[in-house]
Amino acid sequence: MSKIGIVIKREYLTRVRKKSFIILTFLMPVLFVGLIFGTLLLSKLNESEAKNIVVVDETGEYFPVLQNTDLYHFIKAKDGFEDFRKKSDEEIYATLVISGDLLKDPSALTLYSRQQVVMSASSTITSQLDDYLTEKKLDSYNIPGLKSIIDESKISVNMQTIRWDDSGKETETSAALATALGMTFTMLIYMFIFVYGAMVMQGVMEEKTNRIVEIMVSSVKPFDLMMGKLIGIGAVGLTQFGLWGILIGGVVLSGSTLFAGVGGNLEMIISLLATSNVLELCLYFILFFIGGYLIYASLFAAIGAMVNSQEDTQQYMMPITVLILFAFYAGFYSAQNPDGPLAFWTSIIPFTSPIVMMTRLPYGVPWWQLVLSIVLLAITVILIIKLVGKIYRVGILMYGKKPSYAEIIKWLRY
Repeated sequence: MSKIGIVIKREYLTRVRKKSFIILTFLMPVLFVGLIFGTLLLSKLNESEAKNIVVVDETGEYFPVLQNTDLYHFIKAKDGFEDFRKKSDEEIYATLVISGDLLKDPSALTLYSRQQVVMSASSTITSQLDDYLTEKKLDSYNIPGLKSIIDESKISVNMQTIRWDDSGKETETSAALATALGMTFTMLIYMFIFVYGAMVMQGVMEEKTNRIVEIMVSSVKPFDLMMGKLIGIGAVGLTQFGLWGILIGGVVLSGSTLFAGVGGNLEMIISLLATSNVLELCLYFILFFIGGYLIYASLFAAIGAMVNSQEDTQQYMMPITVLILFAFYAGFYSAQNPDGPLAFWTSIIPFTSPIVMMTRLPYGVPWWQLVLSIVLLAITVILIIKLVGKIYRVGILMYGKKPSYAEIIKWLRY
């Protein structure tokens, strides 16, 4: 086995054998699925006791309109508002004061409480009063059957979205699903680049500060050592992503009965996923992850080689962190306009394309833009690794004060 292969094997096996890696890999899919569907399930569970809302109706017209629900019970106040306000009753959630004719003054309605009122309380009250006032307004026109005419005229459309390719083949799509897929892959690449890039930097810095690297470079070229570390740790990330995909798919399919019970149409989701070319997206994810990871992990490796302590990394990490955050936010806003100037340029520029392009791919990207993005990314990876290799070769054996930018430029000229 070549020396670089030995380094790759060491970096890979050292990390995948850790308990933290095993626990996180197998626990994360369960937590991810549980978070999504558990939240959906809990959102459908109501509190066991309804909250009491006291109604001070100075008109005497609107209290009968307010009907009790599973969440809220309406109680008519026996006293005026000022007298009632002086009383302290923990069982009262809020007090609704109606001070005038709501048709003439829609703002003659105030809800008082000792704590912030949740949105469902306000919507429950306003929706019931809105329905009553609408019906009353329609009756004032004295047109027979006006309400039924308006009800019959209301039509809800159900629009399908179909995408066709150059051959004329049609496939059903979903804008919501495309957005969800794009943002999921964008989040994954953003997270993986940060986590595994920082892992590379930490590993390089530990070997340097412990003087282990001095022994290693006596038998392995610094460039081979750096590439072995980059490839080995990157393989760990791909392994974790692959296992997550398999485990999440298994958990979703095995729990299909439960998920259907909480309101999801699993068959429709699976059908839409099948037409969304998820496998193709996963392949592009791997490709852009490798490109983005090699760029940023190389830069992180250079930082680890240049510094002697964790505190010294902040100066050099800030520009890289800002760049990655910019790419993430550009991807987020590109989901709203995947063909706009921001989405186009940031999906072509190599430092942002790995993150932003994953947002655009579910919507469909012209082949020439995809090819251009990949080619530029590959060229940038080669150039960055070549430059970082020079910094790494000098930096891992330099101790003392952290180098200035002028000194780093000199290292690049060696």
